[in-house]
Amino acid sequence: MNRLFLCLAAALVACVGPFAGKKVPPWLADPPMLKATFSSEKATAHLVWPPVSSASFLYGEIQRATGGEFATIARVESATDTTFTDAGLLANTQYSYRVVSFFGADETVHELVSTTVAGGFHRRVATWALDKGTAPTRLAISSNGTVFVVGVGTGRVERFDRTGRALDAWVYTTEPLARMETSTLDGPALALDDEDHLYVMYNLHRPSQKPEAFWAKFAPDGRLLWTRPLAGLFARHIVIDGDAIYIESISQLQLFDQAGEQQIQYAIPALLVASLRLWQGRFAALIEPLSLRADDWQAPRLVVYDDPQRAAASRVIGRDPKSHQDRGNGLLLRPTDFAVDEAADRAFVVNAGHSRIEVFQRGVYLTRWGEEGGGDNQFRFTGRLQVVVDMATGEEDKREVVAGGIARDAEGFIYVADTFNDRIQKFQP
Repeated sequence: MNRLFLCLAAALVACVGPFAGKKVPPWLADPPMLKATFSSEKATAHLVWPPVSSASFLYGEIQRATGGEFATIARVESATDTTFTDAGLLANTQYSYRVVSFFGADETVHELVSTTVAGGFHRRVATWALDKGTAPTRLAISSNGTVFVVGVGTGRVERFDRTGRALDAWVYTTEPLARMETSTLDGPALALDDEDHLYVMYNLHRPSQKPEAFWAKFAPDGRLLWTRPLAGLFARHIVIDGDAIYIESISQLQLFDQAGEQQIQYAIPALLVASLRLWQGRFAALIEPLSLRADDWQAPRLVVYDDPQRAAASRVIGRDPKSHQDRGNGLLLRPTDFAVDEAADRAFVVNAGHSRIEVFQRGVYLTRWGEEGGGDNQFRFTGRLQVVVDMATGEEDKREVVAGGIARDAEGFIYVADTFNDRIQKFQP
């Protein structure tokens, strides 16, 4: 019975319409197989499909959807056009594509719709919850993929494996931590050397006293090797370059060896530095506007310097606002941290004031993702905390501050310290 029905249907198709007696027209054939390649390094989707019949071909449409209905984004003028690149895509977004070809016969227009493909880049793959009040701010990732996290609410180093499974925490202090707000929230920081020794730098809050700075060194197996005091006002950043360990306090940069002995002390400009890292062997810093002059920066910049004293810059990334309402791409507002992909010349910036991650390539905006909130794919980089308001006495007050950290592992996965949601979010390369 089924075979008889199929035979009758085939005969009907062959005997009616403008193509009677001819082969099945293209709009009744199998849909073309659409393929898509998504690139995070270019923020693009490259589409490829087989050519369709040129007989009665009118035009084609590239259609895209991001959770809703498909909309046309480009027109195809020839049946032999079989590729298209959609550029300027947002990260952590699911895109769907299809190609619709239109054919005309006897004043009737018929459609041939391709298969649908979907994908994206920098998609969220995991979220790891931390204890309430941890307020994670900085991350580091070892050679074996262990993720180390410090927060301003606890004297522990939280640890996770690649899958987000919690490992034993390492305690570096049981005393209350001191937090300070400069351009952003300053708290404990950490860094790993080439042998996966972990160094943690922090400040302690002691009532009626100025904050005291310390740093600690852990062996790869978690043994606390030593804890030492640090000179200077409020230690803020730590950077490791081979055997050299740099610790920045307010207005000074100290160079130490791996034994913790000071080698050199540099005087540095009194800049509001939110984060300090190395980029191709040079110091890179997130810096707030240098002054209030009309001819100076009006928004923060990511600056790559030629030397530790920061006398000259080799690269400046960011732009000024076009208006007071400007929240557009590439505009930084109270950025808190950044990670570098040296192979692709990209910088991933926690653009905390805009509640998103901003990506630059070769100094130019590439893509972004995120928004304010506590749901999936959202961030909360703004919150209220007790911070030191008088360095001489250690007096504290509750203020609204911004904080957030970011790191990138050897495989390109991106980890974000979602500070005031007390969690870590992991994203695809």
